[in-house]
Amino acid sequence: MKRVLFIAYHFPPLAGGGTFRSLKFVKYLPEFGWRPTVITTNTKNYWAYDEELLKEVPPEVKIIRAPEIDPFYLQIFLYKIGFGKLYQKIKDHFLIPDEKIGWIPIAYHKAVRELKRYKYDLIFSTSPTICAHIIALKLKRNLNLPWVCDFRDYWTMHFIYPYKNTNRGKYEKQLELNFFQNADRIITVSEGVKRDFLSIFPDRPISIITNGYDNGEIRQKEKSTEFRILYTGSFYEHYNPAFFLLAVKKVIDENPSLQSSFRLRFIGNYTQDIKIMFKHYQQYYLIDYLDLRSPNQLEQEYISATILLLILPGEKHYETYLPAKLFSYLNKSRPILAVIPDGEARSLLQKSNLGFFADPDSPEDIKKQILNLYRLWKTDKLHVQPDYKYIQQFHRRYLTKQLAEVFDSLV
Repeated sequence: MKRVLFIAYHFPPLAGGGTFRSLKFVKYLPEFGWRPTVITTNTKNYWAYDEELLKEVPPEVKIIRAPEIDPFYLQIFLYKIGFGKLYQKIKDHFLIPDEKIGWIPIAYHKAVRELKRYKYDLIFSTSPTICAHIIALKLKRNLNLPWVCDFRDYWTMHFIYPYKNTNRGKYEKQLELNFFQNADRIITVSEGVKRDFLSIFPDRPISIITNGYDNGEIRQKEKSTEFRILYTGSFYEHYNPAFFLLAVKKVIDENPSLQSSFRLRFIGNYTQDIKIMFKHYQQYYLIDYLDLRSPNQLEQEYISATILLLILPGEKHYETYLPAKLFSYLNKSRPILAVIPDGEARSLLQKSNLGFFADPDSPEDIKKQILNLYRLWKTDKLHVQPDYKYIQQFHRRYLTKQLAEVFDSLV
């Protein structure tokens, strides 16, 4: 069996969104002739933590945990004494490329020791954090193993990248260029991201492996007395449910009789401003907002849901965006209310036969689609016929097979 050194900061028991791409690759790679050894962190300072996820790691997979110099406690201390701006300056000028820089030295040392002790065929790294690619780049240069570099998101090309036209921005642009020049293969998650990468780094070998799902199909259940709309995932800054919540208020204002059977449920990591938004609308209709659940708990939430909700901002930048939650929704056999712009996510949902669409910038259009779905539900006509053949290509096992084929092509 061939061996790959798998460099991933986000790995169980950390349980944020990025964790699952790494975990599922590691789970299925042995089926396709590759045994991973994972270099990851040992931190517990993370917003989502779930020891149960470690049960999915095959017993033959070695996990090497590297401690890090974590600025978390410095951040807490400076904010407590009123020096939050000082921490921001430290972050901008010294924590480059990000706050995980303190993970690099020991993780790199442990990776070198592992590669010198045993024979490996390939290095794989995944970001965020960009620090994983810095470690892999150093290993590539010093040990000359094939390297596959996985971008789960944009870095310096992101439309909210904060360091454009600064010295830090120039440095990070050069570092990103080094990744693309030295990696034997770049992997990313959508056609649009690949297209954008090729516009800056032409002729580089770039493959697409989307995110996916890895759980049992949930068939439609018997009709309940509640019309429950479920959203799983986080919101932040401009990526928020403001227009959707306003649209629901319009629905209730114009149809007061719906209030008793109408329920919204949000499960994820929410900043204080988002929680304030939820509390404001709770006076008009029932909203539950809960912290992230375990995978098993989430499955129970899906069973109880009438509608699954997907929201993306209307800005052009989101045309290429395929959020991980979209793939989690795919095999649930539930209608998906997609408040999203034209783009790859809409195209995927159209092909899956699951989507009901509304303009993310129009509360009126969102209101009309909510009412449409409610009336279909009320008259027992809310049914979907998923294209399971199309959906199956996003199973994590199939996606890992694609990754293994990339690995095989390089050794």
